Amino acid sequence: MAARKTKTTPAPVATGRPAKPRVRVGKRELEEEATNLAVSGIVDSEHGAVEVTEGAVGIAAARDVADSGIAEIAVGASDVALGAGKVVVAERTEELAGLAIAGGADEMTRAEDTIAVAADIAELTDAVRSMGLDQLERGLAVARISGELSAVSHLMARLGMPLLSVFLDDRSARLQVISVEQLLGSQGTRIVAAALQASADEVGAVAQDQAASGLARLVVGEALAARSEALAAEGVTQAVAGAVEMEMGAATVAIAREAAAGAAMEVASGAADAAAGATEIAMAEALADRAG
Repeated sequence: MAARKTKTTPAPVATGRPAKPRVRVGKRELEEEATNLAVSGIVDSEHGAVEVTEGAVGIAAARDVADSGIAEIAVGASDVALGAGKVVVAERTEELAGLAIAGGADEMTRAEDTIAVAADIAELTDAVRSMGLDQLERGLAVARISGELSAVSHLMARLGMPLLSVFLDDRSARLQVISVEQLLGSQGTRIVAAALQASADEVGAVAQDQAASGLARLVVGEALAARSEALAAEGVTQAVAGAVEMEMGAATVAIAREAAAGAAMEVASGAADAAAGATEIAMAEALADRAG
């Protein structure tokens, strides 16, 4: 506040106290007061500058802390998203595991049914093969009887019994035809038995393939189920960790805001001190001018 000059007495300096009666102030007192104000102003200015600098540093540090908190929040959000994604994948993997296990069980059931069919064909093959052996034995037996009748027929012809010889020879020929038919039938039965055996082998091979496929599906299903369980646990753990990271990041940002507010107040206080110091220096200069 600029002082108003008079002929002999300087105007009183505003101090915030009740005004006192005017007194005469000498040059020496004015110089001392100016010096004190100048010193105080310089101190206040320097102190204010220090506070402004420290406040600016604090704001920069708070900004760095806030950036760190924001980055931590971003990482936490990413972990939460990844964890949730893993849980979803685990659920789908569990569904695939269930389908694989169900398919494997069905394949094993079909393999059992196919094995039963192969066993039935094998039994039929044995039965047909047995029939072929019976026909072979009958054919050979009839052939033996035919030969015996032929030999007796020749004997009857030598003994002068032509009618009996002709009769026996005719019966021998008929039995020979029957024996040949029996032998041919046994051959056909063996062919049928061989074909049935081949079919039984093919059906058995199909049953083995079905069993192997069913077992493979069961193994894959169990592996998928185990992977699904592990993936779900991993996803839940990652999501929880991400939520914790987000909370810590938010707390870090809050701390940074408080620190920034404190640093801003320090800057404001330093600026006020610097302004007060500048005012004091201006007043000191005014007093020095009056003293001069």
